[in-house]
Amino acid sequence: MPFENQLEITFRAFFFNAERDYLPYYKNFSFRLNNETKLKEVLPMIQEKNRDFSYPDRDLLFRVNELIVTGEETIEEIVAELGSELTIDPALKYRSNNGLILNNTDFIHHFKSVFKRHLESREDLEYYISLYPQHYASETLQYNREYIGDAILLTAYKMIKDGSEFKEEILKAINDEFNGIRCCEYENNVFQGKDYRAEIDELKEMMNLKQKETLMDKISTITLRQHQHEIESVENETVALYLGNKESNEIVESVKASIEQSSAKYIEFRMATKLAGQTIIESERELAYTKAGTMLLDALDSGADILLFNQESDLTFFRESIAHAERAVGRDIELKLLSVEEFKSIASRKVA
Repeated sequence: MPFENQLEITFRAFFFNAERDYLPYYKNFSFRLNNETKLKEVLPMIQEKNRDFSYPDRDLLFRVNELIVTGEETIEEIVAELGSELTIDPALKYRSNNGLILNNTDFIHHFKSVFKRHLESREDLEYYISLYPQHYASETLQYNREYIGDAILLTAYKMIKDGSEFKEEILKAINDEFNGIRCCEYENNVFQGKDYRAEIDELKEMMNLKQKETLMDKISTITLRQHQHEIESVENETVALYLGNKESNEIVESVKASIEQSSAKYIEFRMATKLAGQTIIESERELAYTKAGTMLLDALDSGADILLFNQESDLTFFRESIAHAERAVGRDIELKLLSVEEFKSIASRKVA
């Protein structure tokens, strides 16, 4: 293949064999690849260099830079969106006992256990099977391993829209108190996949998902540690920016410029563009606090002293939830939470 049509790609590949490894580990591999090379063609190339690398012969599904892929994607497509430094992981690490080989028995199990006699045609099952990537892309599975999965919810939506006479029973079946739709904070984690946010939102609107605050919730609120937000200076502080699902390069560049002018340091963190409980606080409070705490700790452990929020609604949510989040994750979270505008105001005092 012509040299000028090749790209130098670095892969950080996941290794783990439950029979001999105590913990997963990664190894780096570099290849010059043609634009049209498919991701699935890279896997045997890695295995040729290291025989311990494992992947399935069928039902191939894995993650690249945390997005679900099927292996049919070309290098050109991947690099255009994710760059040339790529991390390969199983679709779900905890369901892998050998590299990328996935124990996927839960996929059909959830379908049979949730719908039971509500299945009206083979078409429903075929539709569910077509959502195989969406199931393992479910963000909630990272926090609740018993969650029924986004694919179940999307299949329920289709069945209802198709006019199923069992609508109320279907809604009841997916409304499990601990593992059902209440837990779903949908994010599109499939590479170039269809966004099903509208379908999930419409399904939620069909149901009353508000969770009542218990007496224990009220008592625990009284005893939680109080957080102070007054900040005199941002000089020499390390600052991160949380965007949630409102990712924007324009916003990031603007904030970076403000941070540089203030003698502070900007850092990135993995969960900056992930939802973190704000859309499920009314339906599944404890999971919302766990997700909020996980995101805040990710920023803290990445080195942040101050976490900025572009959306005022996000700032309000995390300020009100941080003490509950600390309890949920079992750690103090020593982060100062500010809006972008508050940060700019404080930073301007130094200039003045």
